[in-house]
Amino acid sequence: MNITSRQLKAFVLTARHHSFSRAAEQLFITQSGMSVLVRELETQLGVRLFERTTRKVALTEFGAQFLPVADRSLRELEEAAAKLSRSAAAAQDYLSIGAAPFPAAEILPQAMRAYATLDPRLQLRIVDAERPRLVEMLQAGEIDAALLTGAPEDPPGTQWLPIARFALMLVCAADAGRELPLELRWADLARLRLIGLPRGYPVQQLVDEQLARAGRFLPMDVTCNYLETQIAMVEAGVGAAVMPTSAAHACAKRNMTMHTIVEPVVWTQFCWVSSRSRTLSPRAADFGEFLRGYLRHIADQGPRVTAKAA
Repeated sequence: MNITSRQLKAFVLTARHHSFSRAAEQLFITQSGMSVLVRELETQLGVRLFERTTRKVALTEFGAQFLPVADRSLRELEEAAAKLSRSAAAAQDYLSIGAAPFPAAEILPQAMRAYATLDPRLQLRIVDAERPRLVEMLQAGEIDAALLTGAPEDPPGTQWLPIARFALMLVCAADAGRELPLELRWADLARLRLIGLPRGYPVQQLVDEQLARAGRFLPMDVTCNYLETQIAMVEAGVGAAVMPTSAAHACAKRNMTMHTIVEPVVWTQFCWVSSRSRTLSPRAADFGEFLRGYLRHIADQGPRVTAKAA
């Protein structure tokens, strides 16, 4: 049996108006077309639903029994379709983004505020967690996209798009930093007391690699898990730290200096990471493009902010 919603609609309208012609007007079809739909339904059910005369159309006993079932089925179908439509419309206006705690606190809020002036309808949700957890959430469909630092990877089901890059800089407590030149080489850093992140972190891997080339093979003098902790320890005079210039704005608010690192200049990058199995809505994808431009603007301003602060 293959009963269509259009057949049910034809039956219910005909029963309501007691007329094929008036029911046909409601469906914007001809009277003969309406009669065909009703006959097809009767054929599938194996019963007559209407008694037809030249003057009116009346329900048979079977038709009277079937009418409330057909009417209820149509209402439930229309309500379900409307609910799905509302859900789809809401999905167009929603984006959940994952990010590590530092960019979630220092970068994304300002980006969200700036984007809201362009498109206030997009609802943004930030999930702050560490990189491995965010990749897992992407793979599980728990978030739509993530802003992650470091080289692109290839975990199953994800796609990585580099959107901005930032040079590494040295930050020091103000008193100690005033004794250092604006530009430093990695060889100059090798003799300093350094605060680092765990070895597995992408930024720390870059730092360890360059320090080893400069002749320093010792571990960091102090290790902490978060960039925010690094910054606080530097300001307190515990040591100096190497971090991306994406942190320049946060460092400029504290009593510390920032120094460019040369020979070589080393870059880290932000990637926009999404699921291969899910397509972002046009509005959500537009925010991704906006974020690319926003981060690149920060990257362009970074060296000047660093030079000014130092």
